[in-house]
Amino acid sequence: MKQISTGRKRYTDPGGTNSRDCHEGGVLLSSSSPSLAELALHLVWPVRCPLCGRAASVACPACLDALTGEALSLCIDCRGPYPCGFHEGPPLLAGAFHRGRARDLLLALKYGNGRPLGTRIGFALARVHLPPEADFIIPLPLHRGSTRSYNQALLIACGLSRTWRLPVVDGLSWAMQWPAQAGRQARERLSLPEKAFSWTGPSLRGKRAIIVDDVCTTGTTLDRAAAAVRREGAVPAAFVVWTVTERMGKTKAP
Repeated sequence: MKQISTGRKRYTDPGGTNSRDCHEGGVLLSSSSPSLAELALHLVWPVRCPLCGRAASVACPACLDALTGEALSLCIDCRGPYPCGFHEGPPLLAGAFHRGRARDLLLALKYGNGRPLGTRIGFALARVHLPPEADFIIPLPLHRGSTRSYNQALLIACGLSRTWRLPVVDGLSWAMQWPAQAGRQARERLSLPEKAFSWTGPSLRGKRAIIVDDVCTTGTTLDRAAAAVRREGAVPAAFVVWTVTERMGKTKAP
């Protein structure tokens, strides 16, 4: 993929040369058994599918597809089916509910040094969901001060990009110091300020954007990202996440 400089951020063009962020290490297998070359690489860089234990596979497509058997297209406000009769806004497209092995895989991606899993999760999401009508894919940024050496939302976005043939624009930034949402209570998550994010990328005016994160709990972080995109004159076309928490309550008009 080709990278076009936009200041501190990068515009990732899926039609160009390979980018470091969108081409992480690992072996993606499509056949039923590892080839000799893949097994030889496994001896140098040992890796196993975290779901089935298969050697020389970061994550088997079949294993991921088993987790995304049901295409989840939900209302981000109440988690009912999309379109929702009570809430407006773009759909929330998810791979699975935040439980069981799907949750375990997410934790491995975020906290288990599972960097290569990111693009594989993006591939899996792109296989189960048709691409929304959009111009860009925008990942959520890492929190300020994060010690993680990679942005898992960006890696998922890159997997989506390579399948959906849409460019990734990594232009969202935190506008303030704010604790990571993980581990916080719902009330604390909902207190995230409206202008928590700012835009530092190219102009989005008149464009449609897909906003990507790893997980959706209350939906507040995605909502604040969508607000930043709207302030730039763009329209959020969809939210895409690997896992989503289940129905939160109101399914009638507030």
